[in-house]
Amino acid sequence: RRGSTSPASTTTRPNPVAPTAYKSMLLLSLPLFPSGFVLLSGGAPRSSLAPPRTGAALSMRDDQATRDDAPGQSFDNDMSGWKPPGGGGGGGHGLGGDTSKFTTTDSPDFLPEEGSEEAKLASGISYTDGMMGSQADPNRKKSTGPELAGALDSDPDIYVPEVEEVVADSSLFVLPEASWKLSKMEVSQTDEDLEFSCSATEGGAMKVDVKPVCMTFEDYYCGFTSDSHPAFSVSPDAGKMERRNGPPTTVTVTCNPKGASGALVGYLCFILPEERDFSTFYKVTCNSR
Repeated sequence: RRGSTSPASTTTRPNPVAPTAYKSMLLLSLPLFPSGFVLLSGGAPRSSLAPPRTGAALSMRDDQATRDDAPGQSFDNDMSGWKPPGGGGGGGHGLGGDTSKFTTTDSPDFLPEEGSEEAKLASGISYTDGMMGSQADPNRKKSTGPELAGALDSDPDIYVPEVEEVVADSSLFVLPEASWKLSKMEVSQTDEDLEFSCSATEGGAMKVDVKPVCMTFEDYYCGFTSDSHPAFSVSPDAGKMERRNGPPTTVTVTCNPKGASGALVGYLCFILPEERDFSTFYKVTCNSR
């Protein structure tokens, strides 16, 4: 029918392009496609590297296979038919029913078979063997050389080192020059002043603690100056002092007035002969009544 258009009969034709335009496009596109173009009939030129259109059919020649033959694959590393050397392994049924021919390929984790050579070797080793060392072996050859004679003999005599005797030098029983004393917070010849009372007929005593100030054990001796009252004495007058931060050394100062009364004064000198700068001096006053 003239003037009516059926959808089935409708055909869309591409807009033709002039030949000169195609030629210009090809010249401009050559650097982008070095492998060249494939000219298809009924359409624009396409590159030979372009993928095929969607839905296009793939065809091959009859003498070409679509894929290579699948190579042989082994999922058990070709161990399915493995047998141990010497015909071991397997069961007794595979050996004609004779299980005595069966041999194992593993190291056993159980006791060896009774009566076997392995059992004899195992029975000769006990868990107590070697506990006492090689000295307990009764068959061991004893050493009797002269170099061992008396090596282990004990000496009943106990060695006691000799104690060095400290000899006091009375010439050092002298008060030093006056200097600043931190213990008294004043300038003085003594480090500390001590005082006690006693009976004029019975006398008395007091203890003096001297703190250690040196890093090592130090010898000491002590006594009174020559201008001190003769009623004073000290004991012990010599010994060894402890190290710093150790317990103090205690000496006992005794006053025996023998009837004298009043304030009796004495100057105690505690001397460290190896460290004289750390010696200490005391003024001792005894009120005798």
